[in-house]
Amino acid sequence: MNNEMKISLQDAYAVETPDDSVQLYKDWADSYDEDFIAATGYVAFQRAAGFFLKQQGRPAGPVLDVGCGTGAVGSVLRDGGVAVLDGIDISQEMLDEAGKKQTADGAAVYTRLIQADLTGTIAIADNYYAGIVSAGTFTHGHLGPECLDELWRVAAPAAVCSIGVNAAHFDSQGFADKFSGDVAKGVISEPEINVIDTFTEKLENVDEYSLQTMIVVCRIL
Repeated sequence: MNNEMKISLQDAYAVETPDDSVQLYKDWADSYDEDFIAATGYVAFQRAAGFFLKQQGRPAGPVLDVGCGTGAVGSVLRDGGVAVLDGIDISQEMLDEAGKKQTADGAAVYTRLIQADLTGTIAIADNYYAGIVSAGTFTHGHLGPECLDELWRVAAPAAVCSIGVNAAHFDSQGFADKFSGDVAKGVISEPEINVIDTFTEKLENVDEYSLQTMIVVCRIL
């Protein structure tokens, strides 16, 4: 395996602000698929999409891929039968790469691509999406659980949500409390929490908890 990456995993985990994310992915977008996904054996995106498809099947309405990056999740979702898929990301350069992705029959993977910062209000109507998938948005620690409120807002009642959270941040940054609190408030169903290995390759100089992802699957009530 070639471990020479243009930008390291440590660089990604060092992100602290939305501006940091914009700069990181501006520099990484054109090589992300090759020197991150392929080089590390990154599989969390496949698992997040897989858990969604298992619960939702073929949704009746559009699905939102949150933090869609270069379109890895989107490709899996479209192959799994999702017909209308939008992607949202803070990085325009990553969205440009996602816009190049095509299905096996040559159709664009994404119907619409949206550049937006999840720390603010996103320009999407309430109750719009039949499903939400987020594989890598809540992995670097720079976005807290409060950002989930915007996802719940744009998801329609009964929408399935499959949300990946870095295991290193799940308790310490309040995600566990957020999910349980939203269950108590009647916002979401009791979640199914799946602990998976984020990568297939053995990576050095990475905290062991950062090598696992908690994929939380729930429905909007």
